[in-house]
Amino acid sequence: MCLHLLRASLLFLAALCCGTASAQAWPDKPIRLIVPAPPGGISDAAARLLAEQLRTNLGQTVLVDNKPGGSAVIAERALMAAPADGYTLMVGPSSVLSDIPLTVKTPFDPLKTFTYVGEVTGMFHVLVANAGFPPNTVNDLLAHAKAHPRSVSVANLSTGTRSNLLGEMLRARSGNDILVVPYKGSAPALVDLMGNQVQLTFEVVSNVTSLIRSGKIKALAVASSKRSRFLPDVPTFGELGLPDFVMPDASVGVFVLSSMPPALQEKIRAEVARAVQAPKFREALLAQNYDPPREMSLQQLRQTLDATTAHNRAIIEKLQLKISPE
Repeated sequence: MCLHLLRASLLFLAALCCGTASAQAWPDKPIRLIVPAPPGGISDAAARLLAEQLRTNLGQTVLVDNKPGGSAVIAERALMAAPADGYTLMVGPSSVLSDIPLTVKTPFDPLKTFTYVGEVTGMFHVLVANAGFPPNTVNDLLAHAKAHPRSVSVANLSTGTRSNLLGEMLRARSGNDILVVPYKGSAPALVDLMGNQVQLTFEVVSNVTSLIRSGKIKALAVASSKRSRFLPDVPTFGELGLPDFVMPDASVGVFVLSSMPPALQEKIRAEVARAVQAPKFREALLAQNYDPPREMSLQQLRQTLDATTAHNRAIIEKLQLKISPE
């Protein structure tokens, strides 16, 4: 028994030393950032801004590798196939852990497989409507849907995402008078929104700010605890007496494999934090209508994600949403 314990202790110390050594050496070769989305959009843009700043800070090549599809599962599999050595990371929405696993069934558990090690940008969602849609407020929208049942539709941008969850909440709030229409991403949904094939969708603020300002679509309410700095005249759902639609703050950030040595996880967290605090990075972020990220420890990031997951799970159970296959 003593020999067994001694062997186990030596193996633990060896693993600890290897993890510390790998953290000290990182990075000594190019880094790949996998993005679970196509070029364009907030995840891709955030990854490219981060890659540029990491190149400057670390003096290493940082490549962006887009792997869209499958509600992030394709990108997740690519990350799982790579060594947990810090040279393959994933940059995507926090919903990869807090939202999608609750409604999309996968052969692995994302909450156990991946660790969120740092935010790159904040992410607010706004309910937008076709410019010619008669209602100009959420309460008018609900009254309009009641008067014209099943004539109003909201686009669901992707299964398991915050857009999906908010759309289902709006459907339920309307008493099923509003239809939810599935789409494969923002681009086709926004085209149909402007063409009035659908009347509503919940989108990331940065993706629609220019369309709102140009009058091509209109904003009805922001699904967060505070107004967006980029849409200061648009009220929150809470201000309109609909607190159920006030969602926990989401973000785009960096994911690593949970099997990565803790020392290396912490080093990557620190380098991501250093990158996003750089004045040049912040200026580029704000210029593209992206909110600055919050700096948190690994423990705070986990606690925040756990709280968001619990909040969303309660909504999904209340709405009795079904789990979709991968």
